[in-house]
Amino acid sequence: MLNVRLACPADAADLVLLNAAFNEVLDVSAEDVRRSLAHSAEVVVVAEVDDRVIAFCCAQVHHSFCYKTPVAEVTEMYVDEVHRRRGIATEMLTFLEEYLQSAYDVDEIHLLTGTDNHAAQAAYKKAGFVRKNEAYMMKEVPRNR
Repeated sequence: MLNVRLACPADAADLVLLNAAFNEVLDVSAEDVRRSLAHSAEVVVVAEVDDRVIAFCCAQVHHSFCYKTPVAEVTEMYVDEVHRRRGIATEMLTFLEEYLQSAYDVDEIHLLTGTDNHAAQAAYKKAGFVRKNEAYMMKEVPRNR
């Protein structure tokens, strides 16, 4: 049975494995995840089946003096391959939306996804997101090490 909820420190090991599969990031430890969950402003939602975390969705809440209410942004979304196409992403997005409205009073949720990631776009559309004509820009800055 599917259970969608906020992530907790006990989910750290599962989140490390899912993140490695998603982003191929291998240098984030369970302790890093536990620390982030405890001290970050990031909202992390997980979906679990049989007490095993099989998906996650991350969001950030942005406050600006320019606007009366904060805006949220979905920054990461991953569902384990064997559990895809079962509505799990939609369930997590619905949970996230309800949580962000009640906890932060957001009235907009933004996200970026790949233009060629049609499966993700379909999931987002199913959850009520609409495509906007915005330009995404990025600049890499050198790291001072």
